[in-house]
Amino acid sequence: MNIQSILDNNRYGHAILLIIICYLSFFLFNDEFFVNIMEARNFVTAREIIEKGNWLVPTMNGELRLAKPPFPTWITAIFGNIFGMENLSMLRFPAGIMGSLMVLFMYQFTLSLNGNRIKALTNCLILVSSFYVLYMSRTGTWDIFCHSFMLGAIWIIYSAFNHHNNDSLWIKFSFAGVLLGLSFLSKGPVAFFALLLPFLIAYFSVYKKINLKQYWKPIALCLLIFAIISFWWPIYISIAHAQEAAAVAKLESGSWMNRHVRPFYYYWNFPIQSGVWTIAIFTSLLFPYAIKNFKAKEEYKFALIWTLSSVVLLSLIPEKKDRYLLPVLIPSALLAGQLFHHLYLAFKNDSAKKADHILFGINTWIIAIVAFSMPVIVFVMFLRENLISIHSFALFSIFSEIIAMLMAICWINRNVRGMVLSTTALFLIVVIFIIPHTGGILNRNPHFKSIAEIRKLTNFHEYNYYSIGEDHLAIELVYEIGKEVKQWNTLEKPDLPEEKPFLVISTENPKALFTKAQMNKIKLDIIGQYDNNKNRFGKNRYKEHFKKYVSLVSPISIADKTFSEATAIEMNKTKDYGN
Repeated sequence: MNIQSILDNNRYGHAILLIIICYLSFFLFNDEFFVNIMEARNFVTAREIIEKGNWLVPTMNGELRLAKPPFPTWITAIFGNIFGMENLSMLRFPAGIMGSLMVLFMYQFTLSLNGNRIKALTNCLILVSSFYVLYMSRTGTWDIFCHSFMLGAIWIIYSAFNHHNNDSLWIKFSFAGVLLGLSFLSKGPVAFFALLLPFLIAYFSVYKKINLKQYWKPIALCLLIFAIISFWWPIYISIAHAQEAAAVAKLESGSWMNRHVRPFYYYWNFPIQSGVWTIAIFTSLLFPYAIKNFKAKEEYKFALIWTLSSVVLLSLIPEKKDRYLLPVLIPSALLAGQLFHHLYLAFKNDSAKKADHILFGINTWIIAIVAFSMPVIVFVMFLRENLISIHSFALFSIFSEIIAMLMAICWINRNVRGMVLSTTALFLIVVIFIIPHTGGILNRNPHFKSIAEIRKLTNFHEYNYYSIGEDHLAIELVYEIGKEVKQWNTLEKPDLPEEKPFLVISTENPKALFTKAQMNKIKLDIIGQYDNNKNRFGKNRYKEHFKKYVSLVSPISIADKTFSEATAIEMNKTKDYGN
């Protein structure tokens, strides 16, 4: 496996390889995952931007959506307008683009850091095949936007401080200002706190001190551009909707302290979020070993401080979620890359110590064992449950065993680069053969019936939708329904919301939610009962409010005209087992 002769300093070879891997990682089968709550909020807001044209003041299910800056939603709306809001693959396409940009920025940043293309490629392979980078680049949320733009800004800022002439300095800081502004316009100060600040801590802790006075003019231009791009929208909202903006700011700041509170140490298993590189990142954290043996000690300390600073800063915030660790995976890729580069040099120069052989063996053989065992795991979880075809299972098993064999060869030959490529290949065959069949694993509800089916009832497209009852209507269901759903409190507002037919959505049987007086004024026909739960009934994650009745309400005066024979036939086809 002469990987070195193929890839050493081969700029075009690196570009082609990374483009292929980014496509497989971020775009192939990117409509397989179910829409999560964050995506649903983004998609519903984008849909209403298209329908209402409210680009500057977005709404989500008819209510102002000011909690998040709008740039990612604008991009989603553009794609939704071109390809359709039901085209999930294209709605997620912008996230894939941002994931690919993150990989590109990592390559360029590594080149600015050390000028070594193999190091740059290694870091990119680790980043692109890290689990949470994959996941966030396949879902239409904000995180991948803000952190990708921020990594680009960090690359430009580092390059401006270390590789510049007077002509390029102004251009670089201007470009950095644009990227900083887009990061803020994507998710506010999140990336500044979780990615930029840890980078600055690491940089000024390890590298030469910079006389910022000599850069003050281009830095001022950078900050001016950043401020213009970042703050024009919040300023506009604070003027146009001052009361609502203040309420949202209070709610969002409070949520950082009161929602999803976890202990300080919650994030200290962060290497696990990288997936196949978990052991490599854990190994690279062995500071006594690294500082004694690594030649690029400053670069290692820089990556280590950046990683740990990011984890510590995130740990200080009471609100914690796994996806908030996405920015930590960026310096973690640099850290693991340092380990592999050291091992490569140690084996190449015959200077490897016992610890080098042990650590390389641990990293290699664990992946080899995983690759060797994967066919058994896939057989039990997928083939036995008829979730994967025998053809796909056979191909996956063959490739998996080949990778296990290649890992053994890499160990024998002490081929570090081959080991990195083989690990990436294991990640890719999971993407190609397993992700298309994850629906059956993620959806364990035998009675699953998506409320999105009501979109097929063309006779009801012109009607308005109302949610009734005490249970709220989850935003995921609003996305699936495909249009705005208004809230109607039938007790506080007993009068019908309109004099024409409309649909009501409820967790309880709607007949129990209307008073006798109201029932005398309407004709109520239950269209169906839908269950969007992915878990079986009785499981902890089963949510009653994901199970909904959809019913047609027609004022008595026009009920006969509304409930035509054709409509009745169409509704009967959708009758659920529970009605």
